[in-house]
Amino acid sequence: MGTEQDPGGASGPAGLGDARARRRGIGTRGRVALVVIGVVAVASGAIAVVRAGHRTDVPGQSAGSVTPGTAERTAGAADEQVRDGRVRDARTVWPEAVASLPKTSADGLGYRPVTALGPTEILLTAGPSFEEPKRFDVYDMKTGRSRTLVTLVPGADGYVQGGVEVGEDYIAWYGRRPKEPRSWVDFWVVPRQGGDPIRVGEVTGELAGIDRFGVSGDHVVWSPEAGGVYRMPIGGGKPEKIPETDGLWLASWPWARNVPAASDIETGLLDANQNVLADLRTGVRQNIIPPQDATGLRCSTEWCVGRQGGGAVAVRVDGSDLRRVPWTMTEPEVYGGRFVEVYRDTTSMIYDLAAGKAGGITAPSPDGRSGSYGQGASSSPTAVFFWDAKQGDDYDVLNLAAIPARE
Repeated sequence: MGTEQDPGGASGPAGLGDARARRRGIGTRGRVALVVIGVVAVASGAIAVVRAGHRTDVPGQSAGSVTPGTAERTAGAADEQVRDGRVRDARTVWPEAVASLPKTSADGLGYRPVTALGPTEILLTAGPSFEEPKRFDVYDMKTGRSRTLVTLVPGADGYVQGGVEVGEDYIAWYGRRPKEPRSWVDFWVVPRQGGDPIRVGEVTGELAGIDRFGVSGDHVVWSPEAGGVYRMPIGGGKPEKIPETDGLWLASWPWARNVPAASDIETGLLDANQNVLADLRTGVRQNIIPPQDATGLRCSTEWCVGRQGGGAVAVRVDGSDLRRVPWTMTEPEVYGGRFVEVYRDTTSMIYDLAAGKAGGITAPSPDGRSGSYGQGASSSPTAVFFWDAKQGDDYDVLNLAAIPARE
C-alpha cells in the first residue's frame, strides 16, 4: 500500500465519499492509492497509474431479454487495432471530443472535472483541495473559457464534499462530516443555469451511507448501502422511500438496478449479474437474461457488459449484438450509454461499443514504464476522462457527450 503523485507533481485529487470512491481505494481522509501487483487503482476524480504487467483493479414497455450464448466476434475497427497493435490517442480518434483544460483556475484554485453538461461544457469543482471545493465552474471546450456556476456555502470544521450529480434541471451535491460518530450528510442543489445554492435537508444513520446519488426535477434521490431508493423534496420535506424499490439501487436517475454500485469489493458480490433495469418514473421493469456463463453483468439503457470465459463481453439490452470486448476491461461499467474502460500494458483506453473504436486516455511517464489518467468525479458513471497534456499546466479532457451517436 502506498501513495502516488499526479502527473503534474501535486498530490492526486481526493476521492468522493460515495461507494464508487470507496470501492476503488479511496478513504475519507484524502486520496489513497491502492497498489496491487504494480497497479494503482483509479478513483473517481483521481489519477490512476497504470504500470506494465497484469492489472488487477478489474474488478421499454415490454421486457427485453439478453439471449444466452458465447460471444464470437469483436467490432471491426477495434479488431484491426488488436491485430496490428495500434493504440491511437483519443484526440486522434475523436478530435471534436477532446480539449485542453487548465489544471487551475485564474485565481489559483485547483480544478477537478466532474462530468459533462453537454457536448461543449464540462462541470468542474474549484478549490484549494478536492474535498473542500469553493465553487463549481463550467468550462467551455470551444472558447477555452471558464465561468462560475455557483459559490458554495462553507461547511463547519471537518465538513467535506461528497457526491456531485448533474440532472436535467439541477446540479446536486452532498456534504459529509467524517469525524462525527454517526453517519450524516446534507443535500444541496443549484439550477443548471447557476444561482444561489439551495440546502435541501439532511439525513443521518443508515440513510446517510450513500451508495449512489442523483437528482430529479423536484427531488434529490439516492440509495443507501442497504438498498432501496429514497427521495427528499427540493422545496423541503422529509425523506421517503420510493414505492416498490426494495432490492433495487439507484444506477443513474431515473434508472435503478438490482445490484449496488459497491457490489464488487464491499459486498463480496463481484460476480453478481444485473438482471433488472427499472425506470423509476414509470415503474416499468425490464428483465435481462445474462449471456451463458457471464458474470458481473452491468447494464446501461443501451448496452450490458460483463465477463465470460476469461475475457469481457458486451450485448445490447434487448439481447442482440453479443460480442467480445477487445483488450482487457477495467471494470464492468458502462459510461455514456455505450463506452467502457479497457487497457493494454501501460495504456488505458475508452472503447465505443457501438462503433468499435478505441481512443487512448493515458499520459505516459518519461521512462515509458507507466501511464496515468483520471476519471470525472460524478456519483453516477461520468462522461469525462482526463490526462496530462504535453504542456504541464493543462489536462487533455475527453467528453463522451461530444462523440457523435452514429458514426
